[in-house]
Amino acid sequence: MSKTISPSTLRRSALMLSLCAAATARAQDAGTPTEAAKAAALDRPVTALVVERTDLDAAGAVAPATFGGSEYNRDFLRGFKNDSALRNGHRDYGYLGTECFCSMESIEVLKGPASALYGNGKPGGDLNSIAKMPGLSDYRNISLFASSPGLSRVRVDVADVVDDTVAYRVNAQAYKGATYTDRNSRDSVFIVPVVEWRVTPDLKLTAAYNGGYLQTTWNPQLVANQALMSLPAQRFLGEPVNQARIVDNTGRLELDYKLANGAHLRQAFMYQSESYRDSGLSYDTFHYGLDELVDASGMVKRVSQRDHAEQTIFVSQSEIFGRAALWQVPVDYLLGLEVGRFDYSYRLDVGDGASINIHHPVYGAAMSGALTTLADQVYGTDNLVLYSQNRFQLSPAMRLLLGVRVERYRDYLQEAGETRVSQNDALFSPRVGLTYQLNPQWIAALSWTNSSRPQIGAKSASGKLFRPEAGTQVEGSLQYTAPDESLKATTSLFSITRKNVLTQDLASPNFQIDSGRRSSRGVEEDLSYAFTPELKLDAAASYTSAYVSHDTVLPVGAALAGVPKWFTSLYLGYDLNPAWSLGAGYVFESRRVATLPDNGVTLPAMSSIDLTATYKTKKWSIDVTLVNSGDKRGYTSDGYTITPVNPRELQVTGRYKF
Repeated sequence: MSKTISPSTLRRSALMLSLCAAATARAQDAGTPTEAAKAAALDRPVTALVVERTDLDAAGAVAPATFGGSEYNRDFLRGFKNDSALRNGHRDYGYLGTECFCSMESIEVLKGPASALYGNGKPGGDLNSIAKMPGLSDYRNISLFASSPGLSRVRVDVADVVDDTVAYRVNAQAYKGATYTDRNSRDSVFIVPVVEWRVTPDLKLTAAYNGGYLQTTWNPQLVANQALMSLPAQRFLGEPVNQARIVDNTGRLELDYKLANGAHLRQAFMYQSESYRDSGLSYDTFHYGLDELVDASGMVKRVSQRDHAEQTIFVSQSEIFGRAALWQVPVDYLLGLEVGRFDYSYRLDVGDGASINIHHPVYGAAMSGALTTLADQVYGTDNLVLYSQNRFQLSPAMRLLLGVRVERYRDYLQEAGETRVSQNDALFSPRVGLTYQLNPQWIAALSWTNSSRPQIGAKSASGKLFRPEAGTQVEGSLQYTAPDESLKATTSLFSITRKNVLTQDLASPNFQIDSGRRSSRGVEEDLSYAFTPELKLDAAASYTSAYVSHDTVLPVGAALAGVPKWFTSLYLGYDLNPAWSLGAGYVFESRRVATLPDNGVTLPAMSSIDLTATYKTKKWSIDVTLVNSGDKRGYTSDGYTITPVNPRELQVTGRYKF
């Protein structure tokens, strides 16, 4: 049964997804593993987890109401914002393309050394979405979705095997209707075809395309202002004519050739072109501090705003991976060469805007006809990378992982009317991991991971670009698997430091310098227990201390915004019989600071419960989900903007195979 991803799962994917480690063994059912999966296979079991959509569906039946393409990448991984991801092993440059959820087969959660193989500068972890691929038989599925606010969706998934050499799969999706926010609507269409051609028994060619648009009411981003945060999550303080539109075109081409010795050669290309436009009235954070936005009478200051962004990404990856012996030591190896280019242009225009009452909004204000340009720039990077990851089997119980990423890049930045500034630099990111099978039930592991990431799109007061950000993680873990595999538990301790973080330049306060440092320490516990084959519990808990360890302005020890110290999630699933299944998911996040620097506004502790019921037959199924059943208020934060948790919402999805 084709399944989708629940809102609570995606808000907290880094931990929630890690509950399903057992899905690793079933990854082959989802289609051909990606290169990130192959690379992850060179790491220890507890650091590379593959979660199938069928497992993800256990926590709910629909994608988030805020669907925009890659919602799950807005999470924090071990204390740091996950602002980029991988697509079928391709590196993303931090500006996420609008990938359609309808095309995702599974999500890999990469931790430790495996997470740094393809860059991104996140030693703590990464997420890789895996596309649906053609299978070995024909398949046709249609699903219809409706939510209580009035949003509806139709999805079609068609796969055909033309002959012994050619197969294809097409996923398409259309959204339309109202979201839970007052006077907000969405209109979205995407189509994702994939063609697989076995040119010879050893040579396979795969071509894929992701294209479509998202048109939505542009909702001003909530910020850390106590008066604004006291409002219902449904409150809309923009204008009904506010509009935002994203158009995406992404193409992928991959050649896979199997050599006589069993090794594989892979050549992959990705090209993406995406545009984003919005216009309307938003909060005036350009001229007022956060605590000044709302006056004593409840009027929030607004500004006329128009944004326009264009991005293009090209990535080429050439890889060889396989198994060999080095001085009689078995080794799984991967060696790759990556060539990439990322270009981004952005323009921001603002003007006067009428205020609106936060308690009794009256709409009808128009945008100003006179806008002033506040930002007009183009920037990007070219990179050339050599990467390798190798796992040595030193003994039947011991494995050593050695990896390195060597990168040469050129960044550039050009402000309107100014001379283009560029910078060349080199990055070196080694990593090492060791696992030891203590006995058939216990595995111990240690790892040290280093990562580097260029900082593009900003320059110092002297006009120079910044040196790359560097990250280091040390991690130890212990994994237990019961003899009958009814219980699986993993305990992980980690320490992460990120250096060269941008902070305020005291000599030129309108600019930044790259001398900041951020740290994160924590412990994670993941557990999966099957009481019976029909009754299963997944649980996760973590303690994370993420804080400022060096800065020119911020106090050392200040907590990083949006990161809860305590996090807990539980999911209990029960198959009553082959037709009926029930599920309940609980999530708790402790109190967090809303911004950095801390302005005194906090995000309260939050807990929510999702309930779901599924009835299925051989041909059709229906899922009913009550999201946030207790209608609890809660917020997430990326360190500045704040997102309300979805209020209570009924969601119904019906599927039919034909």
